[in-house]
Amino acid sequence: MFKLQWSLSDDLTEFDLGKSGARAGRWRDSDALCFDGGHCFPVLLREPLPMDSYLLEAEVACTPESFVGLVFGAADADNFELVYVSADNEWHLPNLQYDPVMNGSSTWQIYHGPRYQALVSVPAEQWVKLSLQVQPDSVSIFVGEGSAPSLIIANPMHGSASGGKIGVWGSSNSYMRNLAVRKIETAPFAEKAADLPQLEEVAFVTEWMVSKLPEHAWTRARVEENGTLNLNRLYASEEGAVVQAQCSFYLSEAKESDLSFGFSDRLRLWVNDAAVYEGEWKWHSPGKATDGRIRSDHASVPVSWKAGLNTIRAEVTSVEGMFGWGLSVQTGLGGTYAVYTG
Repeated sequence: MFKLQWSLSDDLTEFDLGKSGARAGRWRDSDALCFDGGHCFPVLLREPLPMDSYLLEAEVACTPESFVGLVFGAADADNFELVYVSADNEWHLPNLQYDPVMNGSSTWQIYHGPRYQALVSVPAEQWVKLSLQVQPDSVSIFVGEGSAPSLIIANPMHGSASGGKIGVWGSSNSYMRNLAVRKIETAPFAEKAADLPQLEEVAFVTEWMVSKLPEHAWTRARVEENGTLNLNRLYASEEGAVVQAQCSFYLSEAKESDLSFGFSDRLRLWVNDAAVYEGEWKWHSPGKATDGRIRSDHASVPVSWKAGLNTIRAEVTSVEGMFGWGLSVQTGLGGTYAVYTG
C-alpha cells in the first residue's frame, strides 16, 4: 500500500537522498529534515506517485539566505518541476518561485515575472505551510493558511504534471517537516482559474536552428511561451558550454528597425554576418539591476534589413553553469519570425 505521510525525521527509507546533503535531525525543538548540502539537489520518493491529481504539502522554514520547496513530476534528479520559497526580503522581491529544473539546471532566469513568481509572506526561521494542488495541466500553489492560491502555473514546462516522482528540495540551512500527499479529484483547468497574468504581446523570433559546439549537429527549436529560447531543454549548461543559434527570414523590401534582445550568460550576435553586439549578463545579487534574468528588452541595436533573405546568428555561452541560459529576440519589424530552411 502506498504511504501518504512521512515524518522526514525518522522515516527516509522510501526516499533517495542523492547528493542533497539532507539528513534527519531537529530544528527549533522539532523533528525535521535538515538540508546541509552546498548546492541544491532533490530528495525524491523512490517510486512514481500512483495518482494523477493530488495535494502535496509540508511545513517549511528557511533563513534569510536559504530556499526550500517541493518537487513534483520528476523524471529523475536532473529533470523535475520545482516550487520553492525564500524568506521575506528587504527589497520586497517575489519570494515564491516556480522553477522547472532541466538537464540539471534551475531556470529561474528564464521563468520570471507574475506568471511564474509571487510575493508572499514567509517570515524567516518560522514554520510556514506550503501546499501544491497538482492537476495534469496545472498546479495551484498555496503559502500559509489562506484559501486562495498564491500562484497558479498553467501548462507546467515539462508537460503534464501527472506521473513521475514527488520529493523535496532545499539549500543549506533550510528545513522541512510533516510531508504529506493525498489524492484529489481531477478538475479541468478552465474551471479553476479564468485570468492568469498575461504574457507580453510582442513579436519574438519564435523558432531557431541550434547547435552545441563543437558538434555542429543542428536541431530545430521553438521558443517558450514567454519568447525565450530555453537552451536547458536541449543541453546541460556546464560552465563554458557554447551554443550557436540561427534564424533566417525573407523581407519583400528593405527596412530599418531596432533589434532588441535579452540573454544569459554571454552573447555574441551577428545580423547578415556583421557583428552587432557582444556582452555578458549574469546573476550578481538580489535587489541589483544585474540579476541575470532574460528580458527581451535588455539591449537593442539599430539594424538595416535588406530585401530578400536576412539572418540573425547568435553564440550563447554558459558562464555560471546554472540558473538557466538562453536567448530572447524581437526584430522590431512586427509579426513573428521563424527559421527559414528552404
